[in-house]
Amino acid sequence: MRIDVKAKENSISGGTAKVTGLKVAPGDYLTITCAPTDVWKAGTSKEHTSNANGIPGKLYPINGSEQKFVVGSLIGSLDGGKTYFGIGTSLQMTIVTQGELTLAYMDINNNDNSGMVTAIAQVYKVTGK
Repeated sequence: MRIDVKAKENSISGGTAKVTGLKVAPGDYLTITCAPTDVWKAGTSKEHTSNANGIPGKLYPINGSEQKFVVGSLIGSLDGGKTYFGIGTSLQMTIVTQGELTLAYMDINNNDNSGMVTAIAQVYKVTGK
């Protein structure tokens, strides 16, 4: 499934996470990839431009929580945004909880964000369910 995630509209700081419609259950295998050439911006200067891996050295907490991620990175959630996990340009993981995948842009101010990345997400269901 192709999912366009926008830096401004899908930012965790003033936007809304992108609801993908992909539902997962324990034991499922999830893969998400983004082209390293897809870029978005967390500001107006060139050094604020990154791919889904984010801006090196810019690690911040999500809305005052203990979870920290790289600004400009692609992050995901399976519990409606209560907790997040890092994705970057590539993720492969076995699911341990039930939920629906949402994707977001990690940032602390979405007012000057621009651009988008396209994530390719695939859920491999456990056989015999």
